[in-house]
Amino acid sequence: MSMLTHLPAPLAPPVLGLGLAVASAAWFTVSYVGSLYLSPAGRLNGGVDADGVPLDRDHPVVIRSRIRTASAATALSLVCAGALLKRAIPPSVSFGRLFHESITADTMLLDSQGWLLDTLNIGRLLGLALPVPTLLTSNTLPFAPPLLSYIGSLSVHMAAPLLLTSLLYLGPLLTRFLDGELPFQRRFDLHTDLVVKFTSLAGVRNFLVGPATEELVFRASLLAPLFFAGVSRAKLVLATPAFFGIAHVHHAYNVYLSDGRTRSAAIRGALTAAAQFVYTTAFGWYANLLFLRAGSVVAPTAAHVLCNVLGLPNPAADAQRHPTKSTRKSHLPQPVVVQPLLNLWHDCAIG
Repeated sequence: MSMLTHLPAPLAPPVLGLGLAVASAAWFTVSYVGSLYLSPAGRLNGGVDADGVPLDRDHPVVIRSRIRTASAATALSLVCAGALLKRAIPPSVSFGRLFHESITADTMLLDSQGWLLDTLNIGRLLGLALPVPTLLTSNTLPFAPPLLSYIGSLSVHMAAPLLLTSLLYLGPLLTRFLDGELPFQRRFDLHTDLVVKFTSLAGVRNFLVGPATEELVFRASLLAPLFFAGVSRAKLVLATPAFFGIAHVHHAYNVYLSDGRTRSAAIRGALTAAAQFVYTTAFGWYANLLFLRAGSVVAPTAAHVLCNVLGLPNPAADAQRHPTKSTRKSHLPQPVVVQPLLNLWHDCAIG
């Protein structure tokens, strides 16, 4: 099996038109958000079920419907993005060489390696952590490098962003520590805070399907075509999160419905959408850095899950509960946090 690799250098000159890549990014965004409302069961209209329970976004019927439609939209986006790359990259180009050195589009290399290997390699170009069995190209055992090396690399892709994200959440984590709510502390309940939280239908949406589908669309499907269209890494990091932020604006409608469809509800919905746009755009910058550095969607997905678990930081409330200097300072940027982010920025060759 092949190791996970960094995202390869794009072909030069670009093999995808910029207009086509931007249009596909817009379409992936619209199709993902639109899929949530595609099924009648997933639409929020302020109604109630047979038992009188409001059909809001946390109703089991709505969650199940949206999980199905969002998963289908994600799969379609991946197929379309892969098809764009497959069609754009010349058949004479060896996919294996793409992962090791920069090449030009008119360089004649090895022939196509067959539909199965080409599909696996296209998936890797999209940032999917797909192993490629060497049995298909070699007479040796299909474990070169060893399977344990692949698993170790995959573990690093998950552990490193979890550690870095934890550093960004020093303030909220310190507050939870002082509240005794971290694992193995007095107010932490294994069944309630772990098993029920992650295995409930809402938990599956919040911590599994939501992060996975969003990263597969807004990182893998969206960034890879733009990357091979010649968009600079700085623009990939700083500009494309607008798509991710816009995709969350529809939550304003949820707030408007749940708060009674009044003028004040509309204002609260607009303010909520604005706050979510800012937060999701900022996270998009961070997730894009992780994706470009790792060349794998695993890294931003792991960070996304942890961010969903910890929620939006609330420094004012934390400082009110624990009015100490250490609590206030923990919410400020620290050298231990800033330096890894600067290193990440440098490693991605931004600027």
